Amino acid sequence: MSPLAHVAHMATDGLLVSVLAPLLLLLLRALGVEPPTLPAVVVAPAFVLLHGMVTLLPALAAVAPVLLLAGGVLFWTPVLGRRRLPPAGRIVYLFATMPALDLPGVWLTARGDGPGGIAMVLGMLPIGVTALVLAWRWMVDEERRAETVPGTVRS
Repeated sequence: MSPLAHVAHMATDGLLVSVLAPLLLLLLRALGVEPPTLPAVVVAPAFVLLHGMVTLLPALAAVAPVLLLAGGVLFWTPVLGRRRLPPAGRIVYLFATMPALDLPGVWLTARGDGPGGIAMVLGMLPIGVTALVLAWRWMVDEERRAETVPGTVRS
C-alpha cells in the first residue's frame, strides 16, 4: 500500500467511527430499526478494545470496516439511540472515550507511522466536535430553563 493510500485508509477508519456510524444509526432509527442500546459502561470499553484490535492487528484488516461500522453504531447508541444518556452523561461519555479511541493513532505515531497515526486521530475529531456541540446545547437549554423559573433574578 502506498503511503498516501495508507494515510487515506487510517483517516477513513476514523471517519467510519466518528461520522458514518452515527449517521447510519440515525438512518436506521428513521427507518424504524432500533439497534440495542447497551449500557455505556459496557459499550465504551468494549468498543475501545475493538477499535484498538482492528486498528493494530493486520489480520483483521479485511473485516475492519465492517467491525468498525457495526461497533461504531453500538458505540453511538448511548448518545443518539432511543434510550440515550441524559445530556451530561452523553458529554462525559464522549469526552471520556475520546482519548482511549485515539490511543491506536498515538501508538502508530510512536511506532514510526506518524502520518497514519495523525490521520486516524484527525478522523476521530468529529467525536470531540459532537461533545462540544452537546455541551453548548446543554448550557443553552439550562440557561433557558433558568430564565423561565419564576422569581429568578438575573444579574
